Amino acid sequence: MGGNHSEKQWGRLMIILSVLFLMADLPTIGHAAESGEFSGTWIANGEREMFPFGDERKIYTFKLSGHVNLETSLGRQKDYWSDCVGFADTGTGIEARCVWKDFAGPKVFMTLKSEKLQKDNRFTGTIVGGTEHLKGITGELSFIWSSLSFQEEAGKSSVTGQTLDLRGTYQVP
Repeated sequence: MGGNHSEKQWGRLMIILSVLFLMADLPTIGHAAESGEFSGTWIANGEREMFPFGDERKIYTFKLSGHVNLETSLGRQKDYWSDCVGFADTGTGIEARCVWKDFAGPKVFMTLKSEKLQKDNRFTGTIVGGTEHLKGITGELSFIWSSLSFQEEAGKSSVTGQTLDLRGTYQVP
């Protein structure tokens, strides 16, 4: 009877080792490539600071943060927290760099351009990358500031704005 018990244990061990061996060879499940369109709203506030650059031209640096709510063409809704830094020059326009942080962790990086930081002016942007499952994301976006207000105090201005017609396209590899 002792040999039968050892054979059963040996058989169980072989089954367990076989299952573990097969599981180790399974491919990991990744995120599938995805592309689509999005639209939404963005509310941001922050500060801009004037940089002295002669009488004819006004130069500002600015930092804005706020809430972005997007809906994709697939019907999914997503919230992000935005952080942007930028440079505004009345002679050459505006350049900004932004990070949109998904509340679940991943980030999306983008560049923005416009002629002026003012109400009713169109901004265009390029999505240049991301983290985690959004690594390698690319795309384009545009929006108009539907409202934009500035409060001046001691050479600094607080800035508050809300977008209109925020939309774009994206591709995740």
